[in-house]
Amino acid sequence: MFSKYIWLLPLFVSILLYSNNYLNDITFNFMNKWLNITKTIYSNLDRKLNIKPNLDINQKIFTSSELKKYTNLENGLYISILGHVFDVTKGAKHYGPGATYHAFTGRDASLAFITGEFNDNNLIDDISSLSIQQVKALNDWVQFYNKNYIYKGKLNGKYYNEDGSPTKEFYNVQKILIEAKEKQFEEVHKKQMFPPCNIEWKPDSGTVVWCTKKSGGIERNWIGVPRMLFESPNSKEYRCACVKLDSKEYKEFKGMLRDYPQCPKSSIKCAVKTKN
Repeated sequence: MFSKYIWLLPLFVSILLYSNNYLNDITFNFMNKWLNITKTIYSNLDRKLNIKPNLDINQKIFTSSELKKYTNLENGLYISILGHVFDVTKGAKHYGPGATYHAFTGRDASLAFITGEFNDNNLIDDISSLSIQQVKALNDWVQFYNKNYIYKGKLNGKYYNEDGSPTKEFYNVQKILIEAKEKQFEEVHKKQMFPPCNIEWKPDSGTVVWCTKKSGGIERNWIGVPRMLFESPNSKEYRCACVKLDSKEYKEFKGMLRDYPQCPKSSIKCAVKTKN
């Protein structure tokens, strides 16, 4: 009975092989897409965290005692900031013995870059007392040194392990930097929604706020009316913002906006009474 259908065997084998190739193509395409997605995710994560891969396997990892040797012109002048070590010898007039910033050499004095206090309580690597914006300002210093001085390696300690891998504190700093960028983006977006007012103060007439199509340096096709914009409904701090009353943004953030006293609701210009 089997011999009756033997002629179907080549056809069956062809179908099987075709199906196998088809499945292989599907599998390959799926794996290829998945790998691309995975690469994109990790690439975006590294970019977001501002993490640069260490491509130099011979990069030096300094110990604290080694770094202390670089405080003179003979050995060189090295500083560390957030665990990054830089050769600042070419800036000897600033960092050399007796110079203003000599205290930075031979150590990680990250905190002092922000506080400006060159004493034992501030010439340290612990920046836990800094605000989000101050940590961002400190990272700006890292970028400054990367651009203007010679990068020499990493310091084993608070931000890097002895093998050069990042510590938990390194990632904590990166999280703060992400938060700072998010806040900056949020602030820019808020200024787009509610542009700052034009403000003028005169001794005889006091403070006047008003809106134009380019107030706050933000161009738009509407003028708006001046309102007090608070950081939150319970906040006491505010700034003058130009508001488009028929916009969805106004309806969404109405709880953070207040009218200026004795100023007509539809007026584009208001005289503001300030406390003496």
